[in-house]
Amino acid sequence: MRLSTSLSRVLAAQSLLVTAVQSQDVPGGSPSQDWSPAPFTDFTKNIVFYPPSDSVQWWTLYARTLQLPDESILLTWENYPKEPPLVNHPIWKSDDGGATFYNYSQVEDKVNGWGMRFQPFLYTLPVSFGGFPAGTILAAGASCPFSLTGGVYIDLYASTDDGKTWSFVSHVAYGAGPETITRYDKALWEPFILLYNNQIVLYYSDQTDDAHSQKLMHKTTNDLRIWSDAVPDVVTSINGGAERPGMTTVAHIESTNKWIMTFEYCRPTNCLVHYKVADSPLLFNDAPIVQLHANNTEKTTGVSGPYVIWTPHPNRTDGSGLIIVSTSSREELFINEDSADVGGWKYVNINHWSAYSRSLRIITVKGKKKLLLANGGNFGPGYLNSVAVAVVPIPT
Repeated sequence: MRLSTSLSRVLAAQSLLVTAVQSQDVPGGSPSQDWSPAPFTDFTKNIVFYPPSDSVQWWTLYARTLQLPDESILLTWENYPKEPPLVNHPIWKSDDGGATFYNYSQVEDKVNGWGMRFQPFLYTLPVSFGGFPAGTILAAGASCPFSLTGGVYIDLYASTDDGKTWSFVSHVAYGAGPETITRYDKALWEPFILLYNNQIVLYYSDQTDDAHSQKLMHKTTNDLRIWSDAVPDVVTSINGGAERPGMTTVAHIESTNKWIMTFEYCRPTNCLVHYKVADSPLLFNDAPIVQLHANNTEKTTGVSGPYVIWTPHPNRTDGSGLIIVSTSSREELFINEDSADVGGWKYVNINHWSAYSRSLRIITVKGKKKLLLANGGNFGPGYLNSVAVAVVPIPT
């Protein structure tokens, strides 16, 4: 679920999410933090960026990360400073395992004159592709005017110097706007990138079809410049297509060679998290939709903003792994075995705040694998909307 031109309308739509976040233990009830974790250690609730007090709308949202070969970490998020100048996606960097970050660069809108406004995503090319060398960092995001009218592009940028400078590569998809969650407004949201079968796949949420409030789609490219027609991943026609699947993330379950997609499935009363499992990341459309819930007594569900990863099991040597899902409404993580069985989701507390589309990444700290979580804000009061990170042992 995303922006409308009315803040009160968005906050009303996110009431379940806000209530969950406001009930959490926020130190001091303010954004101040009088401690810093030691470099290269485990920690939670580490606030690394405080938005200015005159920030607009939601201060920060939608944090994303990437790790470089030297184990340094890049961090980006939706930023809401007063404009002008145009808003862009900040790139901050940590050289000490996530304990501290500093302003490193930014992904600027170089072609539209609108700014890079919503849902940044970072991806490292594992091989040379489209004339770019292996190790090139791709950055995708939604570019649209401050007024939210006039159109929206999902745009792709690239960096060949570890994120220090960025160049425009291509427009991936276009909507005529306005960029709101109102049905019939031609909006686009939430890119997610992966490499599969010698193609780059970019998933996104598509609001441009009048027959559906929102659909989940993907496009592919062989050169990062020319993109295929859009292919559906999740399309529903219940209630005249009024339901809104959104916020695709995808992970490869390496042990079974299957793929899992998580998404929120928004209906009039909630945005419960669902998932699909398919034999190919290009074939999610035919896979059944499954609601995610924990196997605890309460059958706990997650609301909105899921993020999924797969990792080899830290305590096994048989090639098996763990599927880990974060949701916006819960501090706890949902963890499953490789089968992604609907009854197999454990509910694991890691003592770190939830956030709107809190992201997950397996990193190495001094060569040891850890789980990195990155938070932007969560539609709550201002003190909940700083950027925070956690580095913890991989939970099992």
